[in-house]
Amino acid sequence: MTVTSVSGATFLADTSILLRDKLLNNITDPIASLRIGNERFVMTEYPSRAVKYPIITIVDRGVSQPQGLGMGSEGTVINITMEIRIWARNVKERDQLFDDVYNYLKNNQLDSNTGLVASNLNDFKLVSAININEPGEEGIKSKVLELNFMFINE
Repeated sequence: MTVTSVSGATFLADTSILLRDKLLNNITDPIASLRIGNERFVMTEYPSRAVKYPIITIVDRGVSQPQGLGMGSEGTVINITMEIRIWARNVKERDQLFDDVYNYLKNNQLDSNTGLVASNLNDFKLVSAININEPGEEGIKSKVLELNFMFINE
């Protein structure tokens, strides 16, 4: 399923799929040549099976409705909080993928054809980026990004 624009009826699923596809198509997979079959580099859920790292997961962290669009309108402003987590084999790989993901999202908000705003995701904000590393040299190194987008649901 390809999503090019977030719609009011399916805004949460659309946001996850849209971000997945944008990252999949614009972030370089460091081990693309080693992946077999349907192994994915970017996915919309935490893996439930063994995977080859690095991977990027995208999950929603909730929504809020801070305001309506005014009298006589059923439309609302929706804040969508998303988590993008980078799981990597080492700190250098984790931090490089973080830079790639953040810079892609930051620099591709306003393109009139493919930008986030053109897809109905406005006001991109990086709320936090936290390191969560498993102990030891072989432990998976990850960074959890919390992002916020504003969606106008008319």
